[in-house]
Amino acid sequence: MIDPAIIQKIARFSGISEKARALLHQQSSLREYRKGEAIFFEGDPCTHFYFVLRGEVTVFKALESGREMIMDIIRPGEAFGEVALINGDDFPANAVARTDAGVMLLARKEYLELLERFPEVSRSIIRDLNLRVRSLRHRLEVLGEAGVQSRIAQLLLTYAREMGREQDGGVLVPVHLSRNEVAGMVGARVETVIRIMSRWNKDNVVHSAPEGFLIPDLDALRELMSQDSSP
Repeated sequence: MIDPAIIQKIARFSGISEKARALLHQQSSLREYRKGEAIFFEGDPCTHFYFVLRGEVTVFKALESGREMIMDIIRPGEAFGEVALINGDDFPANAVARTDAGVMLLARKEYLELLERFPEVSRSIIRDLNLRVRSLRHRLEVLGEAGVQSRIAQLLLTYAREMGREQDGGVLVPVHLSRNEVAGMVGARVETVIRIMSRWNKDNVVHSAPEGFLIPDLDALRELMSQDSSP
C-alpha cells in the first residue's frame, strides 16, 4: 500500500475525495525498479496503472532499423500506459526505468472501479490525457514538417517552458538528456544531434550544466527553430 500522505501530495489526486484516496491507498502497491530495468514490453497485456512517484521512466518504440524512438520521459507525478489500460489493449510501446524509480501500481480492475465510483478521478485523468494528446499531436507535427535543428530546438524549448528556472546566465532546465536520448526523441541520427548541439555550445545557444542544460537566450533558440524547415 502507498502512504496516504504521499497520495495526498500528488497533484493529480489532490482534488479527489477522502473515500477515493482511501481506496487508492488500500488497493495500490509500490514497486521499485533499478535503472535500466524493464517495466513492460510492447505487446504485453496492459494489466496495471503505472504512476511514477520517484525517479524517471523512458517510454520508447523499437524501430525496424534497430534504433529507438523515445515517445516520452515520465517524471514524478505522471502516469503512463493509461490509454491502453482503459481500452483493454496491449502496450503499444516499451517502458524502462531511466533511473532508479519508485512506481505506484494499481490493477486494471481496481483502476476501472475507481473511475466508475468516483467521477472526480475520471475528470482528473481526462484532463491529464487531453494535455498529453495535445503535446503528442504537436510533437508529431514538428517531426513531420521540421528539420532536425528545429526539432531539437522545439524539444529543448518545451522543457524550458514546462520546468525551466530563470537564473543568472539564462534559463536552467533540470533535465539530463544524453545525445542518444535527444536523437531518439526527435527522430534523428546521433551524429547529427552531436554536430548541432556542439555548434550551439560554441555559439552560446545551449550549454550542458551540472543540473541539466542552460539556455542563455530563449529568443536565439526560437530563431534557430524558425530558420530550419527542411526535414
